[in-house]
Amino acid sequence: MAFTAEDARVEIANTGEAIQYCVMSLVFQTFFFGIYTLLTGFSTRMLLARKLRTNTNKMIFGLTTFMYLLSAAHWAYNVADALDFMSEFTKYAQHPDGLLPDHTTVSEWSPLWNAVVLINYVLSDAVVVWRAWVICGRGHRKYLWITIGFLFITGITVFLTIVLRIIGTVQSPFKNLPSASVLERRIDILQVTTLITSLLSNLTATGVVGATTLYHWRSFREAFSDEKKQTSTNRILLLVVESGVIYCFFAILTLSFSVIRLPHGTLGDLYTPIQVQIAGVYPCAVLLLVSSQRSLNDSVFVEDDSVLPPGPPKSESDTGSIRFAHHTNPPLTGSQFTIPLSTFSDVQTRLSDVSEA
Repeated sequence: MAFTAEDARVEIANTGEAIQYCVMSLVFQTFFFGIYTLLTGFSTRMLLARKLRTNTNKMIFGLTTFMYLLSAAHWAYNVADALDFMSEFTKYAQHPDGLLPDHTTVSEWSPLWNAVVLINYVLSDAVVVWRAWVICGRGHRKYLWITIGFLFITGITVFLTIVLRIIGTVQSPFKNLPSASVLERRIDILQVTTLITSLLSNLTATGVVGATTLYHWRSFREAFSDEKKQTSTNRILLLVVESGVIYCFFAILTLSFSVIRLPHGTLGDLYTPIQVQIAGVYPCAVLLLVSSQRSLNDSVFVEDDSVLPPGPPKSESDTGSIRFAHHTNPPLTGSQFTIPLSTFSDVQTRLSDVSEA
């Protein structure tokens, strides 16, 4: 069948619309990447100022650097892809001859890149799970095995998605896989599963940390009924919970947008590159927020935390209260009794005293 002028007009209109979507997504992605770059710079400066003395700081520095470089490479590729897309469209609009291919020599790697960058989801979720594990006492940690299970599934689905995308790129480099093909359907299932398990991992981790926060707040109120201020520990715990809720909100948006159809793909196709940047921003943002509240390092919650009833001071060995690990400062004293304030491990900061604002 001959390619007519009407066919060319329709092809130009459809491609022009696709370019609008592409540019819109790239603009928002660039905005969040700019925020990501600033936060990464601040967090890197903070870690280097501590001269990476601890293994924790070394690991976090390596992890955040790798996540940033992966996001930067993905963003740079998307910029190159958009420029190549517009260049090919300009050439085609001047001399329309047949249908444009689904991919060029640049964009043929786009599906694979979009799969590889999902590694940031796994790393970000791993930071969340590790942080929750360190914060929570042993009585709450048993619930985090559910979270770890979701994290493990997320890692497996991302790995399989990358493998299948490699196969798809080899089989059909310049043409999209048919939506009804077995390979494409399996990739779709894996991608949706990744979004669901990542969301569940964050929800459960945030829920466990929230339960720890509530318990600590109630314990403090029982011990100091007249105290109106929040402890710095409470503020830090609330920051962790609030940041987790916000991240879960963005994860829900990603999952919801994946089922909203557009003339070209889904809304999730446009939003996912943005969520990738947010996944990278999350660990850096929490690091800086908690550090600004004088967070603690190398300290843990102990099992069966409790508050001492009014009475004579007791030794730490006689209590099941929350106490410092590797810390020699004396506990905070109340008007009639002694109670060690609870502390938690933030993987980014040095050991510091719990203090009131």
